[in-house]
Amino acid sequence: MKIFKTILCAITITFFMSPANAAKYEFSIVSVSDTSNTFWQGIQKGMDAACEMINSWGQDEVDCILVYNQENGNVPMELETVETIVRQGTDGLAVHIVNDDMFDDIMAECIEGGQICLATNVDDSEGAAGNARLSMTGQDLYRAGYELVKGLAPQFPDGPVHVLFGLSAPGQSWAEARINGGIKYMEEYKAANPDREVTWDKIDSGMDTSLTGQRVCSYIQGAPETTAYFDAGFWGAGAGTCLRDLGYEPGQLLMGMFDIVEIVLDEMRQGYVHLTVDQQPFYQGFLPILQMYFMNKYGLSAFDVNTGKALLYPADIMDPEFQKFVEKGVRY
Repeated sequence: MKIFKTILCAITITFFMSPANAAKYEFSIVSVSDTSNTFWQGIQKGMDAACEMINSWGQDEVDCILVYNQENGNVPMELETVETIVRQGTDGLAVHIVNDDMFDDIMAECIEGGQICLATNVDDSEGAAGNARLSMTGQDLYRAGYELVKGLAPQFPDGPVHVLFGLSAPGQSWAEARINGGIKYMEEYKAANPDREVTWDKIDSGMDTSLTGQRVCSYIQGAPETTAYFDAGFWGAGAGTCLRDLGYEPGQLLMGMFDIVEIVLDEMRQGYVHLTVDQQPFYQGFLPILQMYFMNKYGLSAFDVNTGKALLYPADIMDPEFQKFVEKGVRY
């Protein structure tokens, strides 16, 4: 029995100690957002978990870094970061492709140079046909925008319906895709309700909760007939404060948006946000790191992952099991 225990101990130590010929890899995920965007904390959690897991295997050493943008939404600045990483050489890179044209050349240069370059969170609107990236881990943005509006439409009151869409970042593919998906549903809704007045409008709503709130409330003051507001991101939750200042009761203006960040959850608890879509950012950080590692280690191929469009209503976020994972930083 003592001999068995000694052998088992030796095997365990051998497995968890890095072998002398262990490889070292450096992987990066590059965002167009700065550190103020709390959504990306979910991606950070996923990336860190994947990196920690791989290192715990004791076979190789992996360093992972999430590179935030110095200025939120500055696409040329993000592009410059990607170019620097590619030209310095990388074992793996995942990029937030928010523009259909700007990243084409550098991603092609990366792939042609034998490096691993993926997309995460946001892809070229044409997918692999529009950009040389090897895979995409993220949400079907167009479909998610469609499902967001469809998910709240049953709560539209009788009579005329007027919907406002907030295009958080005009020209950025993720925002355009989500809003276009929402507009597509409204076109179908109008066709299915020919006896009702169904209209919609679109504004540049911005990527700051305070600014977005001001723009939404300014709009509805001029158009009090507005039934619902749909935001391309989570910044629309900032309208809750000014809606209360204007005397709006919970549910008087329906609001739907994206992501599980604290301001969205808080406004859902107060009754001013009625639906949000979870795109599971943890996956968007975790899975690209795994792909990069196994592509380097075993020559495996990249694979696409649709991280989903889970619709969450106020009742859903009250579930203690859900809140537990929010507190752990896994659900953002």
